[in-house]
Amino acid sequence: AQLRYQAAQNIAEASVTRKKEIKRSLTDRFDQIACNRFLGPIILVATIYLIYELAIVQGYNITPYTWPFLAGFRDFIASILPSEGFIFDPFFRSMPLWVVNGTIAVLNYIPIFLILFALIAILEDTGYMARMAFILDRVFRYFGLHGQSVLPMVIGGLYVGGCAIPGVLATRGMKDEKARMATIMIVPLMNCLAKIPFYVLMIGLFFAAYKGIAMFFIATITVIIALAIAKILSLTILRRKESAPFVLEMPPYHLPTVQGVLRRCLERTWLFVKKIITIVIVVAIIIYVLIYFPGISKERKAYYISQADQAQQTFLKRIGKDNPYAPLFASDKLMEFAQYWGDYKKAKMGAKGKEAKEVVDQGFRKKNFEFFKIVKKGKYKSEGKVIKDKYAKKVYAAYKKLDKKRNKLRREDREETIVGSYMGRAGRFIEPFTRWAGFNWRVNIALMSSFAAKESSVATLGGIYQSPPGEKEGALEERMREKEVGWTALHVLAIMLFMAMYPPCIPTLLMVRLETGSTKWMLFATFYPIVLGLIISILVFTGGSLLGLSGMQAMITFYVLALIFLVLMGFIKREPELT
Repeated sequence: AQLRYQAAQNIAEASVTRKKEIKRSLTDRFDQIACNRFLGPIILVATIYLIYELAIVQGYNITPYTWPFLAGFRDFIASILPSEGFIFDPFFRSMPLWVVNGTIAVLNYIPIFLILFALIAILEDTGYMARMAFILDRVFRYFGLHGQSVLPMVIGGLYVGGCAIPGVLATRGMKDEKARMATIMIVPLMNCLAKIPFYVLMIGLFFAAYKGIAMFFIATITVIIALAIAKILSLTILRRKESAPFVLEMPPYHLPTVQGVLRRCLERTWLFVKKIITIVIVVAIIIYVLIYFPGISKERKAYYISQADQAQQTFLKRIGKDNPYAPLFASDKLMEFAQYWGDYKKAKMGAKGKEAKEVVDQGFRKKNFEFFKIVKKGKYKSEGKVIKDKYAKKVYAAYKKLDKKRNKLRREDREETIVGSYMGRAGRFIEPFTRWAGFNWRVNIALMSSFAAKESSVATLGGIYQSPPGEKEGALEERMREKEVGWTALHVLAIMLFMAMYPPCIPTLLMVRLETGSTKWMLFATFYPIVLGLIISILVFTGGSLLGLSGMQAMITFYVLALIFLVLMGFIKREPELT
């Protein structure tokens, strides 16, 4: 194809006489730099890294400001649901809160999506996307692909933030059957939008100081692995497929408009939010059933009830029958105070500054003055004087011990319920094998739940790592750090790499079946990423642990080795194209 274009250019130059030199357009002058053989790839890599730095790092810095609003929404939902039990919560409280916790864990990353979509819209409007296809065609053709593979990969998440479903669909216009089939098989390896919350969550755990670098790594390593897979496929099971040349028309450069960028940014973010509200909520309900059923045995339930009764009786003995506050805890009044206690603790934790804390005190004082005296340890102001109530202080000390015992029983019940559930049993069953990749049973549950929809991974973790009642509902990263005390950066790196290779969601697999016209290809697209992901994760985690590598050292080592392997694959001679 290139020889034909060169011959046509030579004929045109020999046949056409120009009276004056044609002035080069601004687009042509820009292309001399942007599409330069040497400068082009450097500019491309710098552009991608800048996107991750602005969207992931700066966007993540905004999330602490959005979380209080989401936590407030969660508290509002909790306030209108049936009251919690001393040990066991009603179904119509625990299930909705599970769904809400999972959903807001994903929605907390909306600032990242807004910035990411805005930057991608700018690149699309300027015309740089076509230049990207031109630059990458030089590389892709060494791996059984060509420039037309760029658009499906970009849509699928080459930049991070796409969707594999339209990415697979975008291969329909490709005339090169070999490149088309290879592209369909690797598009699901791209970093679709649904994977971003999981990556950001994991990076926030152990790579917080290197967010931009870590996100750049996970985005580019998927491309490196995908190109290697494409080359292997083109040399083996796709070698008899037909090939065709790549033709591309370059659009002129344009200045993006603020209105156009904002419109597309908001539209794409809203589409994501709608997807959360639909798919994730449905999957969260299914996962809730699989995680909380069949539940603990009657014997274990009776044990927890007896432990709760003993704790309450001990509490009443400690405060004494003669204590003027004793009548407050008759019959169901204890749970009323427990709710008051929990709400007060949350409100005080969320209050910033002395004035805000005073406002909280005034509100709870009006709500129930008797309870207020207890939560203040018997020390409060009345008519300008500081009052010290020894009876209220005694109740405070006794209830603090009761609350500690209650939270312990609730955590044990929750842990036992999840471990004995259908999903918990499955997670435990494969844990002896997945531990070589650094996955515990909780991570196994999250990964299994994400098979239906990748968004469910963070949603499931958000439900599994719920804060105990009465404690501040912190961000998911904080809760996971508290629970997984034995984790290292190698655990997180291995988990991220497995998620990067994880099989596409069910709708994407159906699209693969439609575009390939083969159930065999759909099954191949399902299982080869699982095997590949496990091999990579085991090599990184077990290998890194044996060599004593840190997270960043393992990341750099794996990246270099993968890059070397890719270059070696590129040197393998290609079969001549059928033109």
